[in-house]
Amino acid sequence: MRRLLTVVAVAALLLGGCGIPDDTKVTVVGAGPTGGAVRDDEVSRVRNLRLAATDPRQLVRYYLEAAAGDPDGAVARVKAFMSPEAQDGWTAGPDVRVIRLKGDPLYTPGDPEIPFSAQQIGTLKNNGALQPSADASSTSEYTLRVGSVAGQAGYFVLEAPKVLLITDNALDNFYQRRTIYFWNNDNTSLIPDLRYMPSDVPSAQQPTTILSWLVNGPAGWLADVAQRLPIGTTAPDNVPAPTNGTLTVTLSTQAVPVGDAKAQDRLRRQLQWSLRQGTDPLTLELKIGHQDAVRYSDFDYRSSNPAFRLAVEPERFVVYNGVIRRLAKTPQADSPVPVLKPEENKGISTAAMSTSSTHTFAAVVVGSNKNARLRVASARAGEQAGLRNVPGVSGKLGRPVWAVTADNDANGAIGLITVNGKLYSFRPNGSAAPVEWQRDPGRIDSISVAPDGYRVALVAGGRLYRAVLDTGSDIPTMSEPEQVLAPNLSSVAAVAWSSETYLAVAGVRDDSPRYAVVDVSVDGAITYTRLEDIGKEAITYLTAYPSNPWTRGENADTESYEAAGGAWDVLNEPAPIKVGDLAGAPASPAAGVTPTAPFFLD
Repeated sequence: MRRLLTVVAVAALLLGGCGIPDDTKVTVVGAGPTGGAVRDDEVSRVRNLRLAATDPRQLVRYYLEAAAGDPDGAVARVKAFMSPEAQDGWTAGPDVRVIRLKGDPLYTPGDPEIPFSAQQIGTLKNNGALQPSADASSTSEYTLRVGSVAGQAGYFVLEAPKVLLITDNALDNFYQRRTIYFWNNDNTSLIPDLRYMPSDVPSAQQPTTILSWLVNGPAGWLADVAQRLPIGTTAPDNVPAPTNGTLTVTLSTQAVPVGDAKAQDRLRRQLQWSLRQGTDPLTLELKIGHQDAVRYSDFDYRSSNPAFRLAVEPERFVVYNGVIRRLAKTPQADSPVPVLKPEENKGISTAAMSTSSTHTFAAVVVGSNKNARLRVASARAGEQAGLRNVPGVSGKLGRPVWAVTADNDANGAIGLITVNGKLYSFRPNGSAAPVEWQRDPGRIDSISVAPDGYRVALVAGGRLYRAVLDTGSDIPTMSEPEQVLAPNLSSVAAVAWSSETYLAVAGVRDDSPRYAVVDVSVDGAITYTRLEDIGKEAITYLTAYPSNPWTRGENADTESYEAAGGAWDVLNEPAPIKVGDLAGAPASPAAGVTPTAPFFLD
């Protein structure tokens, strides 16, 4: 499901003004869950202290963990590794620089200087957001001086750069990844925002931190499309522990503007998603001023997040001999291909399909090379419609994607496609227009849109970027793209959203001219290898069905790609999608023809 443009009465709960008005005072009494969706494997990691280092190289690694965790004690933890002389005059700002080591620190016996190389991932802010580095593709050189101190045991850092440094491993080990949510500008759905909660913050204090994050607004890259809470809103100083599974939040009367009947409902949905603890039931008791408290214990708030609509198992398709075909052993395998009339399901090279609660949308590229054309259609669920040509879209066409799908008003849907390396938007009525950029990233090779319909990942010039799509005007606009470090890849070929907060990325390994598929957090900090080595054949396309934040983990269960003119699944090893995998596979398949262009009904 893409972002829905809801225009019918059933969406009324999601319409109206924004969250908390100016000068709201916040008091929270009672519940304080660990907050958000906590990974099942999250445990408090043991911190390595200075005396635990058995050699200078190990001391450097432990030093690069010290700043991780509660920011209030970061400088003190770092100084605990330093000699008394090094501590004097050593200062650092509150932000933490996150780096990824390239090789081991270099130690030469007898030489106190230990140099190491590292990529700049980004800066971890006090609000838990990680801002990617502007020079994410570059490598920097650092040096620590390590030695002994007379009369004291162990090794010491004698000199260090005046900056708080941690590695990506320390970020992964000493923080919990948390997702908070902000309403979009239309108040129709929530937009996810990835943050990092120090693991040494007690669980009872974590809701206080989350509410502070909400009050301080969305991460900078989301500012154009996500609403911040009104200026003057304050967070509580402390949130006591939960009481009988109930979180009681008391807000002043300004929290719900007079005359806005839906404001309190939006507010509680935002709080419930941001403060949730996995799928465990939690009752939110919300009290506004002197009014009676209202208890919310149902799970109806889940519908405010478009990603919650993602199916447990997706409908899957490929293109075979120019025809869209379903895959066997997947949902609706015996059903007709959605939207398309059978006589028009031909000559297709790539396709995208998406749904709203009332319609299904299709975009197909027919022909190839200079003769490629984009055709689109929309129909009510279960019905078919004829394809329309999209004038003005010709040349080398990329894979179409649907960003916005609409209820009832089908022409409210918006898709994206690259045309000769430039990004265009299109609608089901056949209209199209170039997308305006705040800063053009250059020739675009791949693009993918998150389930919320606003956050966009793209590949341009072999580099990975993130941006946001604003469809509030007649011509869709894209924010200034931010480069995201693609770990262990020298060049990026394709990208797809793997979940609310992770991207699936394919590209050339940085240690050989061979391709790999990895999942990386949307800020480039945390990585998970899917396929370490799939050979020298270039990956021309990558797709994933994002995981549902309620029923799945941080990464998609299903990812597929195209290479060497064939479709492959990303499993423990590359698995080709064969003719025999098609629903109703032909008894006499055409010689040399294999399935291509895998995609999902999203």
